[in-house]
Amino acid sequence: MILMNPVLGVCGCICSECDLFNNDCKGCHAVEGVACWLHDVGLDVCDFYACCKKDKHLQHCGECQEIPCSKFWANKNPEWTKEEHQQIVQDRVDLLRGLINEG
Repeated sequence: MILMNPVLGVCGCICSECDLFNNDCKGCHAVEGVACWLHDVGLDVCDFYACCKKDKHLQHCGECQEIPCSKFWANKNPEWTKEEHQQIVQDRVDLLRGLINEG
């Protein structure tokens, strides 16, 4: 299913494509970075959200001069290959930079 208006996280994740969306989570903006999966990684607030919204007061990481920062490289799903992770980071960066170009 392709959504016409996907819900994006600050990091470029497409929240509305997640199985937890609308059940346990409404996306990082709606839950102010306190996603339901944080307990799995030992965080109280998503590190992307804290940096982007709380520290830098940006709408998303695409507005940051440091994109892709070390958070993008450190937050790798262990099931992904290095190449898959690199492509996912690039896709997120492209998506977020595209939001800047649309505005």
